[in-house]
Amino acid sequence: MNTFSIIGAGKVGTSLALGLRRRGFVLKKMSDCSAKKAREARRTIGRGQATTSNILAAGSADILFICVPDSEITRVVKQISSIHYQGRFVFHTSGVVPSEVLKPLAKKGAAVASFHPVQTFATEAFDPKILKGIFFGIEGDPAAVDLGTKIASKLGGHAILIRAKDKPVYHLACSVASNFLIILLSEAANLFKNIGFKEESSIKILGPLLNKTLQNVKKLGIERSLTGPVVRGDLKTVLRHLTITGRDPELDRIYRAMCLEALKIAEKRGLAEAKIKALKRLLKHK
Repeated sequence: MNTFSIIGAGKVGTSLALGLRRRGFVLKKMSDCSAKKAREARRTIGRGQATTSNILAAGSADILFICVPDSEITRVVKQISSIHYQGRFVFHTSGVVPSEVLKPLAKKGAAVASFHPVQTFATEAFDPKILKGIFFGIEGDPAAVDLGTKIASKLGGHAILIRAKDKPVYHLACSVASNFLIILLSEAANLFKNIGFKEESSIKILGPLLNKTLQNVKKLGIERSLTGPVVRGDLKTVLRHLTITGRDPELDRIYRAMCLEALKIAEKRGLAEAKIKALKRLLKHK
């Protein structure tokens, strides 16, 4: 089981193919509806054949990875369900769609599972180390889960087994952690912009703070890593913040919601009841 093909020459598909190739797997076909994207991915990987035929890709290797947007998986599965898959494995890389969507291929003999990399793929340049050390959420047939676990290990990562019914919650957790962090940083950068700092400068300023925060979370856990005026019960500082956020309704809504969530952690850590009540009154009053 060392040959594979990819359907979907985007960032995930190309990164996965590059990682697998570097671990001794042999790429047979890289398929995409855009011939140009398929060729570019093939050049990046340095092996295999570019094609626009998903059926050709599906029948060419021991292992098939479907790396297309969630809304396209069903269409691709229908397109390639005319061939037989006895002894082969098919994975899709969606974090939220269950492996059940691959059932038409399972009926044709495939062992199927989802194989979702818990990673963000934002840059156009492909990082050969982007899969190293990450986790892969895997769910599906026992045989495919077993192979997916081995592939995750080969890539230098770790497998976590997810139940199909839990995939939406699992994916939401990943999205909140990665995507919402960007939203918060955007708000922080806008605040720095108001006092004369460009985005590049704000990132440099906040970088060490963010790195240390993540180090604290790894060492101390989430609850003990929270710092700032809310966990200290510093009413005056929160009030000063609110005088700023009050100029921007969206920022004000975000700030109040985040402070109220921080207050729950502060309560667990033993913040005095009087300070908790005072902060709640301040944050809920407009």
